[in-house]
Amino acid sequence: MGKIYIEIEEGNPRYVCTDCSNCTSTFGISLCSIKNRGCCFYFPEFSLLDIQRMVKTTEGLIVLDTILSHPGTTTQPYCLQTKGFFDESLYNEYKNNGNLPELDNIKDFTIFFRVCPFVKSGYGCTIPPRYRNIICNTFVCEELYNRADSSEVSKLYIDERSRYARWVNWENTNLKHILMEYNVNLVSDFNKSIQILQEIPLNNYQFPELKPLITKYCDNLYPEETDLIAG
Repeated sequence: MGKIYIEIEEGNPRYVCTDCSNCTSTFGISLCSIKNRGCCFYFPEFSLLDIQRMVKTTEGLIVLDTILSHPGTTTQPYCLQTKGFFDESLYNEYKNNGNLPELDNIKDFTIFFRVCPFVKSGYGCTIPPRYRNIICNTFVCEELYNRADSSEVSKLYIDERSRYARWVNWENTNLKHILMEYNVNLVSDFNKSIQILQEIPLNNYQFPELKPLITKYCDNLYPEETDLIAG
């Protein structure tokens, strides 16, 4: 059995799942050369709020520099977009040979061939939790929620994540409007934008205390990687 619980670091909430280190979820399967990446197939986008959290500390500025120096990072007016590893040739090989798995709950099969740029094999995410975005910090797969000891508490986790997402969107909109008042953005004047974000007080979401969830983990609960390969 495992556990899902909330951990808050410097105002940034994170859903911690002890089962993730032994992930056998469908989402955690990697058919590309980089294995053991869990569900980190997502290419993260860092919002103004994420950046503001980074620029408040020396450690965060180092993290921001790491993100900016990654060759797959693109600076947009109000966010940083990143691209990680995608084994497109292997994906096309599977697709053309009709070997992609048939799964009703998966619409985008490229997830099996993608890896976040900040995941280190055998270690996990190299970005400290306090600087990760909302998706990286609060995503828990449906498979684990469905096998938790309380559907009512599971719903509380899901509902609270939705409320937090709305708050994050609100904060990002406010920060965007402030930059617009100064007639700058991350593209037109990156340094000035960073200076403004440093000077603005950082707001924190008042995340409620939620009871930990006990998950009924089983090694044979999910399909093996080889079961997803046709032929």
